[in-house]
Amino acid sequence: MRRFLLAATSSVALLLPVGAVAVPAAAAEPAPPVGTVTDFGVQSTALTVFEGHLGTDAAGQPAWYGVQMGTPGVVAMVDPVNRTHRATFELPDSSGGWGITQSDDGTVYAGSYPNAHVYRIDPATSAVTDLGAPVAGQTVLYGFRPGRDGRIYGGTYPGSHVFSYSPTEGFRDYGSMYPGQHYAIDVAVDPDREVLWAAVGTGGHLIRLDLRTGEKRDIWPAELQGDVNHPYDINLVGGRLFVKRSKLQALVLDPDTGAVLADNFTISSRGISGLAPDGRTVYFTSGTSLWHYDLATDTLGPVRDAGGAEVRSGGPGVGFGFLDGRLHALIGNYFGDALWYDPTTGANERFKLPFPHQPIDINNITTAPDGRVYTNLYINGNLSALDPATGTATNLGRIGQADGFGWHDGIMYQGVYPNASVHAYDPNKPFRAGTNPRELFRLQADHGQNRPVAFADAGTAMYIGSTPDYGMFGGALTRYDYTTGQHTVQRDIVPDQGVISLAVVGDTLWGGSSINGGGGTTPRATEARLFTVDLDTGAVTDRGVPVPGASSVTSLAAGPDGRLWGLADNTLFVVDPISGALVRRVTLPGRYGGVQDDLFVNPDEHVYVSLDGYLLRVDPLSYAVTVLRDAGTYRLTQDRQGNLWFRSGAKGNNNAVQYGARLLRYAPPADACPGSDLRVTVIVDGVDSEVANRYRPDGCTVNDLIREQDHATHEALMEHVTAVTRALVDAGILTHTDRAAIISAAARSDG
Repeated sequence: MRRFLLAATSSVALLLPVGAVAVPAAAAEPAPPVGTVTDFGVQSTALTVFEGHLGTDAAGQPAWYGVQMGTPGVVAMVDPVNRTHRATFELPDSSGGWGITQSDDGTVYAGSYPNAHVYRIDPATSAVTDLGAPVAGQTVLYGFRPGRDGRIYGGTYPGSHVFSYSPTEGFRDYGSMYPGQHYAIDVAVDPDREVLWAAVGTGGHLIRLDLRTGEKRDIWPAELQGDVNHPYDINLVGGRLFVKRSKLQALVLDPDTGAVLADNFTISSRGISGLAPDGRTVYFTSGTSLWHYDLATDTLGPVRDAGGAEVRSGGPGVGFGFLDGRLHALIGNYFGDALWYDPTTGANERFKLPFPHQPIDINNITTAPDGRVYTNLYINGNLSALDPATGTATNLGRIGQADGFGWHDGIMYQGVYPNASVHAYDPNKPFRAGTNPRELFRLQADHGQNRPVAFADAGTAMYIGSTPDYGMFGGALTRYDYTTGQHTVQRDIVPDQGVISLAVVGDTLWGGSSINGGGGTTPRATEARLFTVDLDTGAVTDRGVPVPGASSVTSLAAGPDGRLWGLADNTLFVVDPISGALVRRVTLPGRYGGVQDDLFVNPDEHVYVSLDGYLLRVDPLSYAVTVLRDAGTYRLTQDRQGNLWFRSGAKGNNNAVQYGARLLRYAPPADACPGSDLRVTVIVDGVDSEVANRYRPDGCTVNDLIREQDHATHEALMEHVTAVTRALVDAGILTHTDRAAIISAAARSDG
C-alpha cells in the first residue's frame, strides 16, 4: 500500500549542468501547417455585483448604482421602488470594480480593475468619462467614499496608496499607507476634521491619515498587528470606527486612539449602513441575518420583526441606504437579491432587483473524457458545459471560482477559492449545489491554503498542489485517496513556496513551486524548485532549480520522449526523470504570465505552450519553436483528440489581461504518422547515421519513413532508403551530406 510521508527525505538530487545531444545543421525546414481556430463565443452570462450605492438620479429620485463584473465592467442603475432596470453604463477597458459612490454634487464614481481607473458617470446626461489612473502601476481601486465639494477618496492595490479626486483639483496621491504592504482595501473619511482612515492588508494595520498635514498613525490594536486576519471593511459612523476583519470578526474602535469599544461579533456584509433616521442605529448582516448596533448604548444584536423572529437577509449585504424611514439593502453578489426593513413596524420583505447579467471572463477550462468542455467564470464561479459537436453551451450553476481541475474515472475534481475547498462532480448526474458537486474537504482553516491550483491523478489517489492564504507563506501537497475518501496534507513541502504544478511520470510524482506567498506578501524565496514524491514509499526529494532565477514552475508534463517537460517563467526545460539531469532549456517568446501559462503534449508528439498570450508549438526533436498565435491565448487545456482549448484575452498597458469571455479551439493539423519514432538520430537497422532525426511537415519523422523492418532484403532496404532520402532532400528536409550519411548507415546494416 502506498504511503504519504509528511517529512521530506534528507537526500537531495540536484540537477546536473545542461547536456544536450549535438544536432548537426540541416536545411531550413518547411513551415508546418498552422491548424485551424474556431471561436465558440461567450459561454455564459452571469451577475456579479461587487458593491452597491443607494443614491439619486438626476431628478433626485432614488436609484441603486451597482458596479458589476463584465467584459467590459459596468455600472447598472436600478429603481429600488419600481424595481426596474434604468440604465447600464460601460466602463471601457475594465473588467469590473470594487468601488462605487456618489459625491455631494450628484456625480457617480466607480473604481475599476485590472486597469485601476476612476470613471465618472453623469446621471443627467448618462455620459461616462474615463478619468484615468489616480496612481501609476496599480491594478485595483477600493473603498470609494465621498468627501466635500465633489471630492471622493479611495485606496489602491498593490501599492496600498490612498488618493482623492475632485473636479477642480483632479487626482491627489497621499502615498503608500504602510511600507511593504499591498492593499489599501477600504477607507473611511471625516470631511469635517479632514481625517481619513485606511484599512491595510495583509499585515494588519489601520492607518489614521491627517489629510492636511499628511501625518500617518497606525491605530490598529497592538495585539492584533501582524495578524493576517486584517482590517477589511471600515466605516466611520457616530464618532466610532466600525471594522470588519478579513475573517469576518468585527470591532468598534475609537477613531483617534484605536481603543476597543466593542468586539466579539461578526459582520458578513460589505461594512455597515450609514446612520439610521433615528440618529442612533446602524445596520449590517451577520451570517444570513440582519443585525443592528445602538450607538447610544453600545449594544448590538439581531433585528427582529413584529412577531419577535429574526429578520433574515439570506446573505451578506453589499450596499445599504434609507428611503422613507426604511432600511434598504442589496444582498449578495450573484442573484440580484434585495431587502427592505421598517424599524417602526418590523415589517420586511426580500425581493429581486433586475441587475443585468453580463459576459464575464472565463477563469478556468477543463475538458471531459466525453468531449464536453467546461468553463468556470472568474470570481462568479459559474460552471458551463459546451458540446463541441453542436456548439451549445449549457449553464449548470455556481461552484465558486475553480482555480484547478482534475479528472479520475469520469469524475471532475475542483479546487475552489477562497476556502481551498476540493469538490467532486459527476457530470452524468444532475447538477445540484451542495450535492453534486459535493465538498470533500477544505484546506484553509487547518492548513492555511486558499487556492488548489494543480491536480495530478496517480491511479489510486489524486494529488493536489495549493498556494497559501493571504498574508501567509508555504503551500501544500495534499493526497486524496479515492477508496477511503481520506486526505493527508504536507504543508510547506518547498519552504515558503506554493505548489502550482504536478505531473506523474512512471512511479514518481513531480512537483513545481512558486516563490510567491499568499496575497499581500513579498517573496522570501528567490528561485522556484522541483521536487519528487515516490508514489510507492511517499518519500519526498528536492530536485533543485530547473531554471536559475525563475519565480515559478507553472507547468509540468510527461513528455513525448519519456522525459519530464516543464515551463518556468518564459523558459521551457526538459529533465531526465531517472537521473534528474537537465537535458535542455529553451527560451520562449513572451513573458511569465502566472498560473495561466501551460504546456501540453499533443498526440502529434509536439509540445504546445501558452505563454503571455502566445500559442507555441515545440518540436520534440529539434526543440524548434513555432509561433501559432501571438496574442489572445490564455488558460490552455487539451481534449483527448488533441484539440487545444483556450479563452480570449487582450493585454492592457499594465499587462493585466481582460476581455476573456470567449472560448476558442485550436485544431492542430492532421498527423500522417501517429506515434512517431522519436529517436534522436536516424538509425537504419541498428546502425546510427549520426544524422539528426527530424519531422516532415505532415508529422512523419525520418525514422518513420525509413521503416527498415518492412523490407525483406538488404537490396530492398537500400533501394527504399535511397528513394526516401532523395525525396527528403528535394523537400529541403535533408541536406545531401545528411543523405549520404544515412545511405552509408544503411549499407553497413545487416539488411
